[in-house]
Amino acid sequence: MHNLPWNMNLGTRRDNDEKFEINSQILARHAAMLGSTGSGKTVMAKALIEECTIDDIPSLIIDPQGDLARLCLNAKDKDILDKNGDISKAKIFREKADVRIWTPLRKKGLPICIDPFQIPAANLDQEESITAWDMVAAGFTALADYDMEKPNGKQVRIYLYEILIHMTRLGVNVNDFLDLSRAAKSPDRILIEHLYPDVEEKPSWDDVCEEYDLPDLTSMLPKSTYEELARRLAAYSSGINQLLFSNGVPIDIDTLIKPSKKGKIPINIIYLNTIQDEAQKHYFVQEISRALYSWMLEQQSTDNKLKLLFFMDEVAPYLPPAPRNPPAKDLIKLIFKQARKYGVASVLATQNASDVDYKIMAQANTKFIGRFSQPQDIDKVKHLLKEDGGNLDMVEELPNLGPGQFQVVSPDVSKRAIPLQCRWLYTDHGPPLSEDQVEENTPKHLRNWAKDNSAISSRKMNSHSSAATAAGAALSAGSKGMAAAALGRESNDAFEVRLMGGLSVIRDGKDPLYVMQGIANALATMVLMWSMVVLGNQWKNGELDALWALLGLIITLSVFMIIGLETFLNHDMEMQKKISKFARLNQYGLFMWLWTLLFWEYYYTDYTLGEKLAMVLEVSVVWTTLFILLEAVHRLRLGRLEINMEGEGITTKLKEGMESLTAILTKAEIHDMEASSKEVMIGLRWLLDFSTFLIFGSMIWGTLFGRTIEDLFGGENAPYLINLALWLGSIYLLIFMAQTIVIRNTETISE
Repeated sequence: MHNLPWNMNLGTRRDNDEKFEINSQILARHAAMLGSTGSGKTVMAKALIEECTIDDIPSLIIDPQGDLARLCLNAKDKDILDKNGDISKAKIFREKADVRIWTPLRKKGLPICIDPFQIPAANLDQEESITAWDMVAAGFTALADYDMEKPNGKQVRIYLYEILIHMTRLGVNVNDFLDLSRAAKSPDRILIEHLYPDVEEKPSWDDVCEEYDLPDLTSMLPKSTYEELARRLAAYSSGINQLLFSNGVPIDIDTLIKPSKKGKIPINIIYLNTIQDEAQKHYFVQEISRALYSWMLEQQSTDNKLKLLFFMDEVAPYLPPAPRNPPAKDLIKLIFKQARKYGVASVLATQNASDVDYKIMAQANTKFIGRFSQPQDIDKVKHLLKEDGGNLDMVEELPNLGPGQFQVVSPDVSKRAIPLQCRWLYTDHGPPLSEDQVEENTPKHLRNWAKDNSAISSRKMNSHSSAATAAGAALSAGSKGMAAAALGRESNDAFEVRLMGGLSVIRDGKDPLYVMQGIANALATMVLMWSMVVLGNQWKNGELDALWALLGLIITLSVFMIIGLETFLNHDMEMQKKISKFARLNQYGLFMWLWTLLFWEYYYTDYTLGEKLAMVLEVSVVWTTLFILLEAVHRLRLGRLEINMEGEGITTKLKEGMESLTAILTKAEIHDMEASSKEVMIGLRWLLDFSTFLIFGSMIWGTLFGRTIEDLFGGENAPYLINLALWLGSIYLLIFMAQTIVIRNTETISE
């Protein structure tokens, strides 16, 4: 392996004074830094992080004591030169480093919070999905202060797992602790009321379980545990506990690895000193690990450049030996097991080798071993080296090593241990930063960047669909939020045309374009019903070819079939997905058929719907055509946004989500869609007002110059003017109706 292009300068070899460099890809097989207090492992860790930053690898650092927070302070050039440091690389580090110190519960640094209702990715296989959902349940179990190593805690964990996947599968909102508390306390009542809202005589719980393939959620725990679990979960909805979930930027790896300025490489330091409660500290580490694990599973496998360095300092409390199993341990084990194929390098550090689970430690292919003097720690190092098949000669030297001196054991570099003297840092080294020092060293531009990504603007998750099919529930795709979109009845996340979905949009819609779709479809349905009757009578009287009558019957029945399926099978997400695949085709089929009927009305004298209904047909054609055009303009605008996003924008997500009922978008993308919708409506109103102005202006101009209406608009009694007035008036009516419904729905929601 000596032909690797070494490029990370970590120091010099003590045996020959040669520079010691490694390639960053070696870290893909993970690393561990071991050494007692004063051995220099924190300096070694900082040197590694500095080199990764220079190599354009962002980092996520768990800093329990504040030692690594000093990465925000640069060393003096004079000190670097005096210690034979590389001043040119130090300048490169300063130019690239985007050091952010995140402070949970406090705003001393950049505030960061937990989003416990962030659901697993949709595209996981069965094993990954079950594991990911189980980790969500484990998080809530730990928060509710149940020991998962005891029988009662294990029961609660399993129960919450079932609650989460089945409530989500059936569209029940589980978006906050009150929702989860209610669901945990009375799952039967919550589900029956949700699934049968308009039914006076509700079915029995046994019948519901059989119909929806549910386990008996009411018999999974002792009766007293339901009340107690609900009480403990509800406690997190108020008081200081809320800060853990609402104060700052929600944990999101994509946000953390996003530079605040172009060309910067993020160094994210999670400063845990601001969390005083040990249980909350453990939970916070667990949620960071869960976010990282979920993010990893969404990445494509890679054997190339590293995407992220994950560093955990002083890991002993979180990775103790068996049988102890704190909340984050299982997740960290999973990360170490799978991170390599997703381009994540995991590095851990500890001063107590005997207090860390050796099975996890053994997965670190590269080990930096500093001074140890305690026999139990030296024995643990011997055991690790035996597991690796390495030589044991170097163990005798461990008690005599000085600060910054390490024995590097890495099969990818050398078969024998390498004696290393760590290089001088490009950043300042000293005592841990206090909270006040963190505040002083957090620049305003980073605070503004964090504010733009804060929970204030991104925690509304009450309309996203989620996916847990592989975990035992047939759900649609999503990545943020735990509530299902309930077949579009509440979602304003995606602008996907569905044939008769507009009927439910009328009831619950909050976007005028959605509501206009519903009204137009409702009128088209009425026209189809009457036209089928007329076509049938004409065929019966021999006035129309049977083919046309059959075509009208097929189109009408297909529309009614979809209406029926959407109405009566609204609980069946899989069926809804299958229906939605034909939505656009049927929408355009309906559009062409209405135009065909209008053509016959004007040019086929034997066919007529009747004078009044012919006018309704014309209005329906105008509305349907208008909506198709508006939808095209709206998508064109989103396509322009797509260009600015280099192919990763809204339109791509909508296309990728065609086989699900909604697409899951970021809050910024939702805002872009809402803004586009509003601008389309403003443009429509301007066009209508301008057309009306032209008509009235023409009439006034004609009056001034002695022209009649017939002269201006042609034909006896000006039929074209009447048509124009009908079209414009009908569009004004459509907008008025849509806005009225939106106002009503908004008022209903606010109540």
